[in-house]
Amino acid sequence: MSANFLPNTSLATVAESKSGIYTYAQNYYGDILEIQGKLAGNPEIYTRTGNVTTIGPTSDDLPPKRFTPLAAIATRDWNTSTNRRYVFYVDGQNKLCDAYYDSKWHKGDLFGKGWVAAPYSRLAAIRLTNRVGADFICLYYQDTADSGDIKQVSYSHSGWATGPPPINDPPLFGTSLAAVVPEAGIKSASSTDDVEPVVFFQYDKLGLGSSQDLGDEDYVTYAIQSHGRALSAHASIAAVDDGTNLWAFYTSDDNNVQRIRVDSSGKVHQPSPVALSIPPIPASPLTAVIFKESPEKVILVYLLHWTPDTKSTETTNAYATTLTRSSTADGDADSWGVSSQVRLTR
Repeated sequence: MSANFLPNTSLATVAESKSGIYTYAQNYYGDILEIQGKLAGNPEIYTRTGNVTTIGPTSDDLPPKRFTPLAAIATRDWNTSTNRRYVFYVDGQNKLCDAYYDSKWHKGDLFGKGWVAAPYSRLAAIRLTNRVGADFICLYYQDTADSGDIKQVSYSHSGWATGPPPINDPPLFGTSLAAVVPEAGIKSASSTDDVEPVVFFQYDKLGLGSSQDLGDEDYVTYAIQSHGRALSAHASIAAVDDGTNLWAFYTSDDNNVQRIRVDSSGKVHQPSPVALSIPPIPASPLTAVIFKESPEKVILVYLLHWTPDTKSTETTNAYATTLTRSSTADGDADSWGVSSQVRLTR
């Protein structure tokens, strides 16, 4: 199936396992596509499987707006004991919507809450597991307030509910959003909830921040010392955490992808460029996934105006690059190999 992506479509990627990597994007008709891939080969890198399908419920019942933001997670439903993949988007009235897959695609319940995102809002989602082993979902978006507040809503076995007070430090209107689990070095030191996720965003002054709070609604800013590696305006942001280190990826003013690390002590290690053979197109989204069974592997997904077989720059294509750490030793936390770029569709 041909993808025919929208230029600058949003992207979302989730990994159920090394053999099940799913990326979501929007095509010219407004449909949300699911693109399947896996880790394969020696060394293991992202490999496309050739499967591209349309998510059914979003086409007929609750169609997304063109250029909808996207987020996705994989989880296990407490009530039905089934594995699910959730995709989040907004409709033409900017209402939050979801669809989920177990053995087929279903329309979710999120639309019924009537929550409205700002027209410029991005989305981020994260799955967490509570003390009794039940999964729940946290979804982040910017609301319609003049301050561009970042709000959280959550889903558990009892349904959707609003979250804690919004982040209003203030964030940049239209900031990229990325959420990770609350590991050492980045989780809130003052929160009474030790499972509260950490969401990364861009401030209105263009710095990189997170919801790791310092008290009195003051949030962390990650100081970047090199002007040439500062975040671009409306930088794309992605983040992964292996339990010891947090890596945030973002686009800088020169349109290169930078990688910054926060270790378990909270120390910020200054950014270094990810050596992609071709940088993403301007304003390309970034997604990143890490694998529990292979924490030395990170997959980055982004957009290029490039078709290798025809040498054409007339269409937008999604590409994946596999980053592989030299080892999982602490001394190699900033030493990564970079694979060639793999087009997600044929």
